[in-house]
Amino acid sequence: MRYSQQGLTLIELMVSLVLGLIIVAAAVMLFIAGQKSFALQQGAADIQDNANFALNYIVKDIRMANLNAVTATMTASSANGGIVFSTTNLAGVVSSTVSQSEVSNTSNVNVGSDQLVIQYLPTQAQIDSGLFDCEGSQVTDASVYVVERYFVRQDANINNNETSATALALACAAGRSNNLTAFNNDHGQIIMKRVDYFHVLLTIQNSSGNFQDMTIKQYTTNAPTARIVGIKLGVLVRSNQSVGIDSNINLAKPFTILDKSSDQSVTLNSTVQNAQSKNLRQVITQTIAIRNALGGR
Repeated sequence: MRYSQQGLTLIELMVSLVLGLIIVAAAVMLFIAGQKSFALQQGAADIQDNANFALNYIVKDIRMANLNAVTATMTASSANGGIVFSTTNLAGVVSSTVSQSEVSNTSNVNVGSDQLVIQYLPTQAQIDSGLFDCEGSQVTDASVYVVERYFVRQDANINNNETSATALALACAAGRSNNLTAFNNDHGQIIMKRVDYFHVLLTIQNSSGNFQDMTIKQYTTNAPTARIVGIKLGVLVRSNQSVGIDSNINLAKPFTILDKSSDQSVTLNSTVQNAQSKNLRQVITQTIAIRNALGGR
């Protein structure tokens, strides 16, 4: 009597197991690739948001610097000038302990970030239409100067792959010229998340009519009487979330930010370079003409 075969032979079982493993491996690879692609796209979206929204918000406020000042000529010693370098620019201010535009020590790179302090006197028409400072507080008095400070500070809200020392953000603190007692200690509102470095250049026009870009320190030291007509901002931003340990992301590479060329390039500090996780990074720059500092008044 002949019996029909029942079940699988050992070879057939081994072949089916191998095919199953290949299919599972392919599915896992597709999942990992999808996760990596999503992380990269999310990182690029974070940077895009900073470039399109946060920086535009900052530029809109900075353009109001020197609004309704006594003179359009803006220098290091201008009373109520649009950029604050010292208390000389803050005529009538009660407090003499006001932060100025200078270099701070907060950054994730080999040089310190800059701090920019501006001021402007709003018009009654702006107030009537609803004017708010960079912290979101409504401006209600057309006779009082609005003072705003842009600086880099630590962000208390950190992600799982971050430390409080490296989770930096660009913030803005706002005050009024008649009440700046707590201005320096104001942590402000975060405008741009995850900023490794913030750099400011002043575009000046000398007595010969020539234009030149200077750092804040260079200007106050070498050309404090030259007229300021514009500001250039350079920001090294990174994605909020890690994109993993992608070997294509080189944390040791230098960044060129405005005047920081190849001979004085910006590099990430050792803490960031030695981190296990990596983030996308991008340099964003913006040139701002100070319209209220042009022409004669």
